[in-house]
Amino acid sequence: MKDISYEQIAVILETWDFARSSSKNFDEEFGMVALDRLFEIQPRAKKVFGNDKGEEVGRTHANLHAKAFAGLFDSVFQLLGPDVEFIQEILQTVGQKHKAMGVSPSFFPFMGQALMFALEQYLGKALSEEQREAWEEVYETISNELVKHILA
Repeated sequence: MKDISYEQIAVILETWDFARSSSKNFDEEFGMVALDRLFEIQPRAKKVFGNDKGEEVGRTHANLHAKAFAGLFDSVFQLLGPDVEFIQEILQTVGQKHKAMGVSPSFFPFMGQALMFALEQYLGKALSEEQREAWEEVYETISNELVKHILA
């Protein structure tokens, strides 16, 4: 896994904590903003969430995944820096789960765009260019690790 600098870690943690403090239901809300945006820019991703089995099934799966999405970032961010091996194990497990669900590696750039959209919704103008670059780089590192395990 590509190294992430301590400066990037500090930026990520600061902005994540700030965004997280904006809502009591942050996990669900943030995850749904990101997933709704993903479905707008990459409608094929809806199938992974069961939308081909009906809107209600898809929404139920999306709601569950929304919490897990924010939870994954919480887990990874808490371990950034000190325990790269453990992060890699988490991402391997998550990558294998995504593979089993039929997630295409081609969805990850769209998810990155959706993540940035969600951050912008929570941080607005408070999201600086430096912070944006740190998020994009960290997301790329995480998603590359997930894709590696999807393709394995």
